[in-house]
Amino acid sequence: MSAVRHAVVTDIHGDTARLRAVLEGIRAQRVERVVCLGDVFECRVGKREVAGYEFGGRLTDVFDPDPELARLLHGVRLVRGNQEERIRALVPDHHLPDWTRPLLDAPLEHRTDFALYCHGHPLPWRELEPGLWCPAEADFPGRALVHGHHHRSAVYRLRPGPNGRPVRVERLPVRFGEPIPLAPDGRYVVNVGSVTRCAPDRGPSPVWAVVDEAAATVTYHHAPHPTAP
Repeated sequence: MSAVRHAVVTDIHGDTARLRAVLEGIRAQRVERVVCLGDVFECRVGKREVAGYEFGGRLTDVFDPDPELARLLHGVRLVRGNQEERIRALVPDHHLPDWTRPLLDAPLEHRTDFALYCHGHPLPWRELEPGLWCPAEADFPGRALVHGHHHRSAVYRLRPGPNGRPVRVERLPVRFGEPIPLAPDGRYVVNVGSVTRCAPDRGPSPVWAVVDEAAATVTYHHAPHPTAP
């Protein structure tokens, strides 16, 4: 598979205004493919409430079925997140509009020779320091693991630990608009950050990342805060 420039978005959580702002920013860049790493929707039923939940016939009890999300993501390479999996588990198939199915039934990952792109919820996470999590022990092909789920813009270089101990994790500085080189002898975890609003300590939003596989760089971008129409 040839190396291309990917614009990567993730963790929209139903925020169409912010998704629109991000896609407008992406259109100004030279990318061959846009990838969405899931959590397009926001499930209103918490994961602790799933057991024993009985669907009452109204989609809006589970999520906001906004077809604008599907329109905006038409032609985008989709990966499903944990929100989509929860919605799929809660809503009987015959209640789902046809336009939701590509979003809810997307594959778990997108692979290239350079990177594995996924949402991140099934990965083995390690808390590097209080509140700072990284799937450092994940097994992935290629040079980079590009994921969402944690709503933080961050790049980590993984280095082998001594005597078989867990890998050492080096956090690289992220400066918006400046490419971060991914060295050929390195392995990297790229946390894209979120389209939706996130906690102040996790950085700005809405954000996206451009992964240039040919140049072996990742560049973070930040859109101005949009206003809903």
